[in-house]
Amino acid sequence: MEEYISEAVVLGYRPRKENDRTVDLFTKNYGRLEAKVIGGRKILSKLAPHLDIFNLVTVRLVEKNNLTLTDVLTDERFKKERSGTHFYPAAFRIINIIRALVPKAEPDRHLWHALTRNLRESDGDIRQILKIFGYDPAHAACDNCGRAPVAAFRAKDQSFFCRECGFKTRADELTYF
Repeated sequence: MEEYISEAVVLGYRPRKENDRTVDLFTKNYGRLEAKVIGGRKILSKLAPHLDIFNLVTVRLVEKNNLTLTDVLTDERFKKERSGTHFYPAAFRIINIIRALVPKAEPDRHLWHALTRNLRESDGDIRQILKIFGYDPAHAACDNCGRAPVAAFRAKDQSFFCRECGFKTRADELTYF
């Protein structure tokens, strides 16, 4: 049985069985991980309030047959930043890109610092995140028509689109910047 402790940003969660949930984390030391939270859907769960999306937390994970989250403490809720109207759209864009492009269990300190800085400053600099992945919008051209500058990115196939071609593509697949 292995035990891991790390800072993490909560990327999301989903139900698992009747009372459990699976949480998606981007950790400082271990990269992106999914862990089971036993009793995480119960009303009186001690862990559930800490696992709000975008929270910066310290987690203790135990690996026996699978990864289980056993303890969590909230380090920062970004309460001041969340009060701004631009925080949620920007944060969701960044989280969606990370969930689509980051493989599990691959630590990336550069991405960790960019993510936490973006949440603290709530600037939603998706261009910087894409640059970390090697997709620099400043040097990209539209995959449909070849024009620059680009205005949107599709994570599914890692393609860029100009504004005009972006309007012709399904909006739920694109991340605009």
